[in-house]
Amino acid sequence: MLYTLKGPEYCAKERRLYMNLTTTEKYTIAVLGTQGKLSGLQRRERGLCLVASCVWDMIQANAVTADEKGKLMVFGPLPEPLSYCAPVYEMLAKKPRRPERVVLDYRNTLTGKRIKALTETIADNLIDKSVLVVERQSSLRKAKLCHVDTTVIAQDIAAVKHIDETVPQEQIMLAVLLLESKAAKKLLSKKELSCLKKALKQANSDFGHYIRHIKNMILAAEIAILVSIAAAASQAI
Repeated sequence: MLYTLKGPEYCAKERRLYMNLTTTEKYTIAVLGTQGKLSGLQRRERGLCLVASCVWDMIQANAVTADEKGKLMVFGPLPEPLSYCAPVYEMLAKKPRRPERVVLDYRNTLTGKRIKALTETIADNLIDKSVLVVERQSSLRKAKLCHVDTTVIAQDIAAVKHIDETVPQEQIMLAVLLLESKAAKKLLSKKELSCLKKALKQANSDFGHYIRHIKNMILAAEIAILVSIAAAASQAI
């Protein structure tokens, strides 16, 4: 089945939808703009950052907050624009978890079922918004990307290339996600990449804890995954 763009005659309502893209959706568009298949979004760092981005979106929407022990817990209702976060939200509703544990539990499964489902849900949302076009094969997860409308995040990518104290937190978070997922290497020149790294180190101190938080979350999850792989390998010997 082929999903096609509606052409240049997008209505004003659809244009407004572009302006309301979440950080997770913008991150997805940026990564898919460099990938040939949706499965590329699920790989190691990219998949970890996708889940971490969902956590960030829920915190920003006051749907999730941290308790006195630093564990994430449900705080308020999940907004409709974040419906793709429902499985992560429901996981926290059952039991509060530390941020890195959320990322690890959701990303590190034997079949990868959770991260695949998350990718598909986000992709469906972008297809509905006419931002993403794919040719469905046996499943959406294996689909070939026919078109990714990266023009809808042009301003965000421009901001990523020129991070300073005037840039909104959402765009700084997008920059962190692109760096940690290694996607920035394909989106920025070497000079732009170097400038971005330096800029993030000097980012507004009020936002510094968010940057450290996301990096620690991803690093802890990566280490846990490597440990589990090593443990499985040793048992097989």
